[in-house]
Amino acid sequence: DRYTNLHCDRVCQLALALGHACGMEGADLHALELAARFHDIGKIGIPDAVLLKPGRLSEDEMAIMRSHPLRGERVFLATGRTDASTVARLIRQHHEAWDGSGYPDGLRGEQIALGARIVAVIDGFDAMTTDRPYRAGLPIARVMDILASEAGARLDPMVVARFAQLIDSGQLAY
Repeated sequence: DRYTNLHCDRVCQLALALGHACGMEGADLHALELAARFHDIGKIGIPDAVLLKPGRLSEDEMAIMRSHPLRGERVFLATGRTDASTVARLIRQHHEAWDGSGYPDGLRGEQIALGARIVAVIDGFDAMTTDRPYRAGLPIARVMDILASEAGARLDPMVVARFAQLIDSGQLAY
C-alpha cells in the first residue's frame, strides 16, 4: 500500500544516517540500507482486511500481522542475492526486543543484529510521527520521550541515544 511504501522510504533514509552514526560502514551499511527499505516486504502476504484495518487488531489478526518478518525473510532469501541471508536476517529480526519480549524468536540484547536494532528504532519513530487513518502523528519531542522510555526494554539504549543525538543536533531533516 502507499503508506507502507513511503514509510519504507523514510525508514531507509533515517536508518542509513543512524547506521553511520553507530559506526556501520561498507557491506554492513549496505545490508542495513536494503533491510530498512524492505523490512515490511512480508506485509505483501497480509490480507488487506488486516493490513489496512483502521482500528485495533484482534488476537488472531495480530498473529497474522506478526508473521510479516518471517514472510519478509522468505521473500528476500528468494532473491538469490549474494547478501540475501544477511539482509533477510535483519528483516526477520526487526521486531525483536532488547529485553527479549519481541518476535518472532524472542532474541534479546546483542543476539539481535545491530542493523535490526537500528531498524526497530527508526520504524517506531516513523510510525509514531506520521499520520495514520486512526490517529494523527505525534510531535517529534513526544516520540523521542517514548523512545527514551523504551530504551533498555524494547529498544537498544545505545541506538536510542545515538538517534537522540542526531535529532538534537539537527543533522536529520525530518
